[in-house]
Amino acid sequence: MRIEVLMGGSSSEREVSIHTGEGILKSLSQGFDAHGLILGDDLGALKETVATDLVFNALHGGFGENGGVQEYLERLGVRYTGSGPKASRLAMDKDAAKRIAVENGIPTPKWEMMDSDCHELPHKIEIPCVIKPNDEGSTFGLTIVRNESDFPTALDFARKYSDRIMIEEYIPGRELTVGILGQKVLPIVEIIPASTLFDYESKYTPGKSQYICPAKIEENIALKIQSDALKIYRELGCRHYGRVDFRLDKTKYYLLEVNTLPGMTSTSLLPKAARAAGFSYYSLINQIIKLAMENDDQIL
Repeated sequence: MRIEVLMGGSSSEREVSIHTGEGILKSLSQGFDAHGLILGDDLGALKETVATDLVFNALHGGFGENGGVQEYLERLGVRYTGSGPKASRLAMDKDAAKRIAVENGIPTPKWEMMDSDCHELPHKIEIPCVIKPNDEGSTFGLTIVRNESDFPTALDFARKYSDRIMIEEYIPGRELTVGILGQKVLPIVEIIPASTLFDYESKYTPGKSQYICPAKIEENIALKIQSDALKIYRELGCRHYGRVDFRLDKTKYYLLEVNTLPGMTSTSLLPKAARAAGFSYYSLINQIIKLAMENDDQIL
């Protein structure tokens, strides 16, 4: 079976994608005819995948995660891992995903979208607040604003990554994430970053964060969080695997965002959750491949 691992891309998450792709490629070398394809900004290179049995999409951000690559592969008639075009677009668009969450009774922090010509803090959102690009990952362009005087700088920073900016209520408390494999909800991971923000350095530098899995949470709260994680995953139309991020403030939890292509590096969260559920890294990759090849989301 020939598998092409897509990595790279042109987004700000290119480096993370390459690390993810290299990890997947190394795992696949044990039993597959696996090859890596490092993309730039030209989707035309995907034509090289037409002779492959499966594309393992290890891209992050940009066209790799917003439905662009997914649409192109479907036009080529190439099977691939991960969510389809519509689910990818919805999850990448934080505003759209939060609206769907609200429609389904899933709690999420209050938020406002900023017009391109707006430079004032919306009255609905109080300090401290979070300013972030609407369609970026790995906390690129994200700032926690604790003083109103810092608002213009944070806004300019976010605009380096996107024209669509979200101003979101800041939720104090614990950082949680829920991995999903097929239709199986994995144990909750709690992240304890060394800094006040679980930023790029905290995510991808070994030793910069602590991880507790399963997270030590009251069972009834944990079950509600896992239930809502699976609900939003299904409502967006996600498939194969994903990760849903939350904040927990005492007994109240809030959905932050949905990741359709979570990182798969040695420090990534989904492999940690899968390990707690009995899946080695190798078996996790193989399970995703099985789900994609059978076009099925049922755990095997």
